[in-house]
Amino acid sequence: MTTATATQFEVTIVYNGLPKPVTTNPHQAVQALLQQALNAFEIHQGRENFALFTEAGQLLDPNLSVKDAGISPESRLLLRPRQVSGGA
Repeated sequence: MTTATATQFEVTIVYNGLPKPVTTNPHQAVQALLQQALNAFEIHQGRENFALFTEAGQLLDPNLSVKDAGISPESRLLLRPRQVSGGA
């Protein structure tokens, strides 16, 4: 099953303490990985409020590629609501 593309790998996404593996590749956008993670956890409402974070709590830029964001097969990412920006 992994013979088609050797560039794909699994990362672990953690949401509310529950880890799930999600398959990605280095050229995929972080935004696409976020959508896959939301689907894996069956989150259908308020999807625009979620983001992926490193275990250190750093927000991952959704416009970067998985590779450019530093995501590797050993990565554990956190799926959680993004911080709401304060108004003026």
